[in-house]
Amino acid sequence: MASCDGNSGGYEYEFVNTPLDMFICKICQCPSKKPHLSACCGHTFCKSCLEAAKKATAISNACPMCRSEEFSTMPNKQADRFVRSLHVYCTNKEKGCKWRGEVNDITSHLDNSDGCQFREVCCSNGCGKSLQRQYLTVHVKTKCPCRKVNCWYCHDTGEYQFIEGQHKKMCLKFPLPCPNKCEANSIPREDIDEHRKKCPLEEVNCPNGCGTLLQQQYLNHHAENICRCRIVQCQHCRISGQHQFIEGEHKDKCSKFPLPCPNRCEVGRVLREELQEHIQVCPLEIVSCDYHTVGCGTRMARKDRSKHNRKMMEQHLSFTLQQLMSTQQNLVATQVEGANMKQQLALAHQQIGVLSEKLEHFENKTGQALKTTKATMRKELKQNISVAEKNVVGTLRKELKQSIADTEKKVMQKLDTTQQELTTISETFKSAQLDKKVSAQHGTIVTVSAQHGAQETHDQYQYYDQYDYHHQYDDYDYYDY
Repeated sequence: MASCDGNSGGYEYEFVNTPLDMFICKICQCPSKKPHLSACCGHTFCKSCLEAAKKATAISNACPMCRSEEFSTMPNKQADRFVRSLHVYCTNKEKGCKWRGEVNDITSHLDNSDGCQFREVCCSNGCGKSLQRQYLTVHVKTKCPCRKVNCWYCHDTGEYQFIEGQHKKMCLKFPLPCPNKCEANSIPREDIDEHRKKCPLEEVNCPNGCGTLLQQQYLNHHAENICRCRIVQCQHCRISGQHQFIEGEHKDKCSKFPLPCPNRCEVGRVLREELQEHIQVCPLEIVSCDYHTVGCGTRMARKDRSKHNRKMMEQHLSFTLQQLMSTQQNLVATQVEGANMKQQLALAHQQIGVLSEKLEHFENKTGQALKTTKATMRKELKQNISVAEKNVVGTLRKELKQSIADTEKKVMQKLDTTQQELTTISETFKSAQLDKKVSAQHGTIVTVSAQHGAQETHDQYQYYDQYDYHHQYDDYDYYDY
């Protein structure tokens, strides 16, 4: 439904037949909506047009056509029925709608969902898009970004734009290709981490700790055959260790490792632990002559030593004789040197005796000096102790006298208080006999209290006299080492 100004006025539809002039509003020039008939001139006006005219000319109440001051109107129900029964075309005729019918039916035609399919309507999902009703169903079900859909993978429900956007980036069931680009190209997002643990193209560190980064498909071969930190066993001594240690440091120390004879004898290879024993008997080892101690300097292979001894027998005997004569001369010289050393030893014994006598004399002098020093230090210590005791005793006497004086004051105050209380009690009694008894008791308490105070003072003096600070330190020797 449409009107001249959108809010008021008559019908602006396209009528199949042109309406009669008598039903045309003289203000909006459209077929009247809710027509009113003027009593002065008989013209027809729309109700909304009359109300608008009255507001525009609030001072004058004249007829809009004849300007009569005696202007009045009345509803024209017959004209209203006639106008609403007229046939009109759909407002979407230019867009392709071929409907035509009475004015009464156009509203339901435009507003009903099964009515005009060419009317512009808003998406019912709330996406904000405006489109013809005939395309609404397809849009709502297949194209609207706000339509409700289920995730293909986890079956969660949500708006299409959310499912295809944010949800797709976090869906645990969404299939992803392997990040290492292996043959697996459809792995649920929640299984990616588990897949990477088994993926042959995943790069991992060598489990032996060598620091090599390699793909898992090569890991076993590397760990068993290439890794320098793999655990292997020495083929000679059967000790286990890392490959780099066995082939390096251990190989240079292995006691079972076969080594070639340094003399290249016929034995070939000898265990490292037996090499020294082999050298001791190796026939090609270069050794000295058996008579090298007497002067023969020839060196030869061990296997040639017997031959050399037979060949050089006369020279060896000559070397031996010369060595024997030299030894006899040295023996004579040694005997002479021994006699001289005995004389020097006797002189040394004499000097030791003299030094012993001097040492004993020095010890006697030192002992006397030490005793004198001890006596002097004892006297000084006693004097210092005596002075300290006098100072301490004087201080204690002053403090004790002050304490006694304070105690006497307190005792006298208590006695005065007790005497006052007894006096008050005696006055309350009316009987003379009770007065005598109270007086007797009063005298007894005073006497006992006085005796108690005197006894306490006497005990304190006696304790001070008994505490003799002049101890005898003659029995204590602080310097007896």
